[in-house]
Amino acid sequence: MFFFIGRTYIKSIGELIGRKDLISIRRWCNKNHLQIYKDYSGEFVIENDLELAFEKPLILKLKEKYGNAWIDYYQAYKKNELINMLEFGCDRKNVKSDYIPKGQFASRITRKSA
Repeated sequence: MFFFIGRTYIKSIGELIGRKDLISIRRWCNKNHLQIYKDYSGEFVIENDLELAFEKPLILKLKEKYGNAWIDYYQAYKKNELINMLEFGCDRKNVKSDYIPKGQFASRITRKSA
């Protein structure tokens, strides 16, 4: 059984990351935990691994910001449908706070903002 796994050659990675020499490209791959393979056609990495290395900072930021809903935001990024996610965001009125006002002035302010 034979199946195709997409590859990206080292020189192409250099164009993507803005580096020209092979040493710095290899260093970037090692830093981002990309395994470099060699065969008769040259040095390459697996396409899916390269895509994950590029998108990892975005994924981590979305996980930090949106918690369990990060995957919905990530899919919206991929489909260029971020405008639809504005409706998905938290409604400020439904968010409860642990703050209990201690004075009359603070009580009036919190009632007005609710």
